[in-house]
Order: sequence, then C-alpha cells, then structure tokens
Amino acid sequence: MSEPLRDKRQVSQQFNRAARCYDEAASVQQQAVDTLLDLLQDQQLPLQGSWADIGCGTGYAFAPLLQLGAGQLTGLDLASGMLQTAAARHLQGVSLIRADADALPLADNSQSGIFSSLMLQWSENTHATLTEWARVLQPGGTMAIATLLPGTHRELQQAWRKIDNYRHVNPFTSQHQLTRCLFDCGLVITRLYQQQIQPCYADINELLRTLKAIGATNVNAGRRPGLAGRALIRSLD
Repeated sequence: MSEPLRDKRQVSQQFNRAARCYDEAASVQQQAVDTLLDLLQDQQLPLQGSWADIGCGTGYAFAPLLQLGAGQLTGLDLASGMLQTAAARHLQGVSLIRADADALPLADNSQSGIFSSLMLQWSENTHATLTEWARVLQPGGTMAIATLLPGTHRELQQAWRKIDNYRHVNPFTSQHQLTRCLFDCGLVITRLYQQQIQPCYADINELLRTLKAIGATNVNAGRRPGLAGRALIRSLD
C-alpha cells in the first residue's frame, strides 16, 4: 500500500488554526462558492429535502442554500474549529457534524443533494471519496462540486523548483480523471464549468500569508523537513 499523500490529522489541525481568520482571507474560496451557487440556480432545479455541505468550513454557503430551498442542511467538516465558527451563524435548519469526507455518518440514499466547494482536492483517493458521496445521494439527486485542477499554484511551484525538489504544492486531479470517477460512480454530468481565478499578490510573502490564513499550508508527504525559514522565503522573491 502506498504512503498517504498527507496526514488527515495535520490537515484538520491547520484548518482549526485558520478558522478565526478564514473568512477574511478566503476571497478565492468564497468566489468559488458563489459561482457554484449560481450554477445551481441556473440549472433551475428546485432545492428541497436534505442537503449535505461536505467540507463546509465556516458555513459560508449555508444561508444561500437554505434560500434556494434546501429543507434541512447538514454541514460536515473534519476541522472542529471550522464547525465552531459555522455554529456562530445561528441558522435554523442546519446541523453540524465533525466527519471525514471519506466516511460520512449519513444513511444510504438519505440526501436530496450534496454541495461541496474546494474540498475534494484534499482527497487521498478521488474515486473512493466520490463513491462515498454517491452512496448517500438519493437516486435523481443533485451533486454540486467545485474543485481545483492542475495548474493551480503553478507560479509558486515554479518558484520553489529553483530552490529544491521537495513537494511544496498539492497535486491536483485532472478534469479527465474527475469525469471518469464521476461516471464510474454512476453519476451523470449535467453541467461542467471551468473558470480561471487569478488573484494578485504584492509579493510571495503576501501569498504565503494568505495560504496560511485559510489553512492551505503544505502538509504533503515529501515536503522539506522542518521550517522553510526566512532565508528560503527571501530566495523566492
């Protein structure tokens, strides 16, 4: 069996630390949620019944999903800190569960819909994760997913390659592989949309601070041991 790409406990810890400052720094993540919600609305499929927001984070999508018609919403996240922040929204019709996206504490065919924005890229095995999500989805239900594709953080990866060969950037599943996984899970793709979001940062330090603020720091196997240090960061400029 191959070594896991990253330790889920470390992923949970980094998002726990980021929970309080996440919403202030997560402009790209919020844009992805907004776009996914717009696509759901464009499909003109009435949201009803029970919906699960997998990797819900601070609950940014809760109110819009309820407004679109979700009758009952379950927010699931591996990071308890994120769920505590989400709970502060005090929304009726929302229940929160700390859970691994690969082992959902939900019954088979129990969800009318699944919503997940920028969580799937943290999966160790995309096919296994989507199979688990399909398990809880009702026949004819809707699954709305936003994820990241290869090329994300390309400039950062290129900058690090000038310094060492350690893994500094997450690998991302290709669109072809994602499509294959969805079909293998028995899901039918009714809408596929790709968008390039390219935020601008004053320098590398601002980018790295933003990644830390949203919990997207490097916990991959094969990363440089220890801290990168100020000297290495300066060499990225």
